[in-house]
Amino acid sequence: MSETNQGDDRHIAIQRDAISSAIVSGDGNKVVIYNYHLDRQVEIETKPFTSHLAANPYRGLAAFQVEDANVYFGREAQIDRLWDWLRELQERAVQDKPPVRLLPILGASGSGKSSLARAGLLPELARRPLPGYQQTYVAIMKPGKNPLEGLARVLARIATNDPSPSTKRAEFEAILRQSGGQGTHDQLRKIVNDIPCLESSPLVILVDQLEEVYSLCKDANERAVFIDNLIEAASSAEARVSVVITMRLDFAGETQRHPLLNQIIAAQSVILSVMTPEELHRAIAEPAKQAGYPLDEGLIDRLIEQTEGREGALPLLQFALTRIWEGLGHGNSPTETLKAIGGIGGALAGEAQRIYSSLNDKEKDIARRVFIGLVELGEGTRDTRRRATVESLVSAQDNATLVREVMGRFSVPGARLLTLSSVEGKEVAEVTHEALLDHWQQIREWLDGQRDRIRQQRRINALAQEWEKQGKKRGYLLQGRQLDDARSFQKQYAETLPLTECAAEFVRKSVQQCWLNRAAIASFLILPLLVVDSFLREEFVQRNYVTLNSKDISGKPEAVKALTKGCSDFQSLPSWLDPVGERVFGTCRTLQGRNLATINLSYANLSGANLSNTNLSNTNLSNTNLSNAFLDNTNLISADLRDTNLDHADLRNTNLGGANLGRANLDRTNLDRTNLSNADLSNANLRDANLRFADLSNANLRGANLRDADLSYANLIFADFRNANLIGAGASLSNANLDRANLR
Repeated sequence: MSETNQGDDRHIAIQRDAISSAIVSGDGNKVVIYNYHLDRQVEIETKPFTSHLAANPYRGLAAFQVEDANVYFGREAQIDRLWDWLRELQERAVQDKPPVRLLPILGASGSGKSSLARAGLLPELARRPLPGYQQTYVAIMKPGKNPLEGLARVLARIATNDPSPSTKRAEFEAILRQSGGQGTHDQLRKIVNDIPCLESSPLVILVDQLEEVYSLCKDANERAVFIDNLIEAASSAEARVSVVITMRLDFAGETQRHPLLNQIIAAQSVILSVMTPEELHRAIAEPAKQAGYPLDEGLIDRLIEQTEGREGALPLLQFALTRIWEGLGHGNSPTETLKAIGGIGGALAGEAQRIYSSLNDKEKDIARRVFIGLVELGEGTRDTRRRATVESLVSAQDNATLVREVMGRFSVPGARLLTLSSVEGKEVAEVTHEALLDHWQQIREWLDGQRDRIRQQRRINALAQEWEKQGKKRGYLLQGRQLDDARSFQKQYAETLPLTECAAEFVRKSVQQCWLNRAAIASFLILPLLVVDSFLREEFVQRNYVTLNSKDISGKPEAVKALTKGCSDFQSLPSWLDPVGERVFGTCRTLQGRNLATINLSYANLSGANLSNTNLSNTNLSNTNLSNAFLDNTNLISADLRDTNLDHADLRNTNLGGANLGRANLDRTNLDRTNLSNADLSNANLRDANLRFADLSNANLRGANLRDADLSYANLIFADFRNANLIGAGASLSNANLDRANLR
């Protein structure tokens, strides 16, 4: 297949097949191009065009490829500069001390480095071949996780003319890994010298996005061997190999790990500058003019105004132009489309919203927290993008793999909304285009009203990182007001702004150390009083137990509250401190097996209390805090549990027949084998609850939240599930008895 640009004085034809691309100039000069792999594009769903419009000449957020040379405009001066520099490096190869034939192209993210190399420099080698040659071979690759494998594959394709040369690839990879004399790695040079078609034609290796050897390749030895091979081949006297690399400017410091590469970059790199208004005009106007639909000068001026001087704005410009061209196909004027998408930044925001809308609820929650974590909150100024380690964006409740998958949806080459890289060996992420913060309404909605909470979350996470950095020493733990604030934050915002796993451990260890400190003080200052205190406290406890055993129920509520006082605090107390903690910090005694039927315990704090095997039938427990309470085998027949907090409570084998649990919070509660027959659970929160083998026959579950609950083997006969949220629970209804259940 071939494409010829008849209106371009470069006269370049592009021939493509499954193995390679060939760029042929009007003079018969030829560049044969072999790709390791092409960028994966994100396909954007569009409606069919309603007019006969030429193919879209713009490339959206993706880089221009070699076959796009006929629509690549505006960088002509830079193309000439690169060609001149590459020719000079080639000509100076015959000197006594020639420079390394390695041409680095550096620039900011979104500055057009890849496009310049692929659609600019390589086609220029066909129009103006290197001196003395009419044919040039080009190997294009991106390092990825295994740069030696990628280099071996593209060399094998040249050697075999086979698109899938697995045997030759494995052979070349093994050779590349071998070390020569004095620890050098010149196997690439030897391989090139042995490939017949390269005897009379030079090989240009384009390593696009070299930063991947630092951000994706985790093997430091493979990274060094790969770079050594490139430099050795580009230094050899045969002058058969030249290397062109593109790399993000902010990764230049990483090359200090390889001093020779660092010196080459410092001495002979080309720093890609922002495009001038004249260059932008050509990049915008020429593709449309060539496609037979010239754009209005007023529109071009507005696009230049929105692009000029903005870092990384070229992909945004191309993306907006793509939308404008699609709008033409639907009969919309370019001005109308530009206004509708909100300018070049608005088009980007629309793409971000499209990807976000394609996620499920759990993935959306992860995306929300990731983007919040990548915003530097302005202090009286506008918000800006923030670089953060991927580790710091994974909360204690997250699956790290899923977080990376969600981030990957926003960072693929066709979207490039997030940039993943490596800094000092750590994987980091950042928003690629700061314009996204200005135009994506979703981000502003996430930030509005919780900026102070976000700052508090970051302070806790930062203190935790410092604690970890210092070897988790006790002196770096929280105490006093800081600890109280951290615990309060963790309880209130566990769902919306969860702490990282390190920070959660940091708070937990700080609480434990606080208890230890108090216990130590108590042992020295209060120990002499404990004998007397123990006698008085035990007498008080026994009086309350006597009250519980009496037939008169009037005093029972106060006795229950007295005996369970402090149970919620005892959850963070080391078990071996229970005897001391009870006497120093408050009583927490078991109510196991007691008869508490029919009494009024509404609004009581029974968090963490032991109520196993207790009789609570017909008891008023409305609005009571029973979080983390032990209620296994408890009798709660006809108990009033409206608006009760049963979060994390243990209700295994409990009898809740006929109980009123309307609007109760049973989030993550263990209800395994519990009797809930005839119970009123309308509008109750049963998210993530364990209801395996539970008896829910005739239960009222109207409007209940059963998201991700486990209902396997449960008896749901005659249960009413109208308007209940069963998202995620459907997979957990295996073997459940749904006979005559109302699931409307």
